[in-house]
Order: sequence, then C-alpha cells, then structure tokens
Amino acid sequence: MFKKENQIESIVLLRGVAALGVCFVHFYLTNQVQYGQFMTQLFFSGQLGVAMFFVISGFVLPYSLSQKNYTIKAFPNFLLKRSIRIDPPYWATIALLFLLGRVYSQHFDLSRLVLHIFYLIPLFKGYDWYTGIFWTLCIEFQYYILLGLFLPLLMRLKPIVSIMVFLLISLVCMLLKVNIRELIFTYLYDFAVGYIVFQYFIKKISLKTAMICLIAFCIVVAFKVSILTGFIPAVTGLTILLLNKKVPSLFLFLGNISYSLYLTHTIVMPFYLRFIKTYVSNQAFLCVTAILISIAFAYVFYIVIEKPALKFSKKIKVS
Repeated sequence: MFKKENQIESIVLLRGVAALGVCFVHFYLTNQVQYGQFMTQLFFSGQLGVAMFFVISGFVLPYSLSQKNYTIKAFPNFLLKRSIRIDPPYWATIALLFLLGRVYSQHFDLSRLVLHIFYLIPLFKGYDWYTGIFWTLCIEFQYYILLGLFLPLLMRLKPIVSIMVFLLISLVCMLLKVNIRELIFTYLYDFAVGYIVFQYFIKKISLKTAMICLIAFCIVVAFKVSILTGFIPAVTGLTILLLNKKVPSLFLFLGNISYSLYLTHTIVMPFYLRFIKTYVSNQAFLCVTAILISIAFAYVFYIVIEKPALKFSKKIKVS
C-alpha cells in the first residue's frame, strides 16, 4: 500500500527512523519523568533525527529537480510546488493547535499567525513558534530558496568542483561559528552531505569519490563541531549510498507518513499522557503506547491532509 513508484527505499527507511527518533525525545520532554543518565542520553539522542531530515533534503530536492531539467525560470513554480506539498499539513497543524487550546485564542495575534505562515518568526523580536518543531520547517524553506536559486549554477560546474564549492561554503560557516538556531547556514554541513550523495546518484561521480568526500567532510565536521554532529550525517549519507536491500513494509509505512508524524506527535502525546498517566505508571508501556497513538493519528492526518496536498503538488511543473 505504501510502496510508491521510483522511490528510493533507503530514503523512506531513514525518514521513518528520523521521525521515530524525534518522537522519542519529545516523549521524554512531555512525560517529565527523571530517568538515569543512560536513558536520558538515549532519549535525547532522538533529536539527531532532525539532522537526518536535513541530509535527506540535501539529497532528495536536487535529485528531484535534476530529473526535471530544472532551470532558474522555473524558480517560482518550484517554490509553489514545495509550498503546496509542505504548507497545507503545516497550516492544518497550526489550526489543530488553536482548536485544542494549545495556542490561547483569547490572546490571538494576527501578526504572529502571518509570520508563522511565511516562516518569518525568527526575523521579528518578541515572537516565538506555536510549537518548537516549527523551526526546522523554517530551515527547510530557506534551503528551498537557496537551492532553487543556485542549483542551476552549481550544475554548470564540473561535479567535483560543485561539491567543493558547497563544502567550502559549509566549512566557512563552521569556521565563522555561525550558530543561529533558525538560520540554514548553521546546518549547511548536513545539506552538503546530501548534495554529495546526489552527485553520485545522477552518476556524476563514482561511489569511491562520493564516500571519500563524504567521510573526509564529516570528519572535519566532527572535529569542528562535535563527534555526533559529524557521525549522524556520515551514517545517513552512507546508508543512502550503500543500502540496496528491500525495506520492510513497516518502515515504508513510517517513512511515508513521517512528515505527518513529525508535525502532529507533539500535539497527540501531551493529550494522551495527561489521560493515561492517571491509570498507568509503567514507563515502557507509556512510551510505546504514546508513540503508537501518535503514529495512528499521523496516518489519519496523512490520508486526510497530507496525501491530497502531495497529489496536487505533483501537478505543478518545474521544468
């Protein structure tokens, strides 16, 4: 049911793993129970799923555009296509937050809503996101703009030169210690890893060259930022490069609803835990059931909101 034509199954697998990781960390934050040091670190490692999503975007979007012979003339259509694909589920999530009282309607601020719709919250002091996960969508949208503007230029260069340009810009950002949470240049190294993998998939570089570039760059990231910050993109990129086995249907399912799961789990979990903790205290049961309930809700959300948006976005041509 969730097998789609021309999809790269390793990508779908990684999306599912990344979404589950983010669910785990938010279960910990929502549950507000003190665990031992090992379990606390294990839960918090789930936030690395965000880096996995960035690497995946760094690969998937240029790969998709390259298949359509994208040119700069199609930039408006490209942004429109991404907006139709991404925004309806995002806006529906905002609506849910209002309907369920997570955003207090008696203090409604139209300016804040408009800033959310256009991902402009970071540009204005005194405003914050309705829910913490939205900052990553802001990063993704910045990437859409940069990619749409500069991919045609990069593709005119020799493949290895275009990779080096991307890596060099990422390295400069690291050396300058750009560390603004909602600015893409803070995470450009993740997208750069995806770009390396993209060049291999369009057969512009060999597997050996891709692996050398990827591993060498991630070692630099690990040295300049942190070991985990370099390790996660490396594992994500290598998985895309090397995994060619069939992915179990469960992971195809999770991967394909991963965006809906990412958007809605921070809404579902608090309501579920507030109810169930009155009757159950077993932490393993709470964790498993909270995630299962979140997955079930995400599936419905996917069918009702995300899937129609996905189908409609496919009608927009970017060639």
